Amino acid sequence: MTGQMEKKFDVGLVKATVWKNTSSNGEFRTVSLTKSYKKDGEWKNGNSFGVADIGKAIQALEEARDYLANPESGDEIVA
Repeated sequence: MTGQMEKKFDVGLVKATVWKNTSSNGEFRTVSLTKSYKKDGEWKNGNSFGVADIGKAIQALEEARDYLANPESGDEIVA
């Protein structure tokens, strides 16, 4: 299975990324959810969300869902 980033939805430091995947069964898409944070002066990505991040995570996931429901909506696909 291979994956290629197709589209990102950033809401503050929370990001939902749509991945285009190919397997022996054909093509399918998945979504990953990450949060950027700074530790020891260096930016990192994690998958743990505090209370203040939950609304942003929901918004990013809703944007990804809407995109996947209608990828021809006129949004430019970022590769």
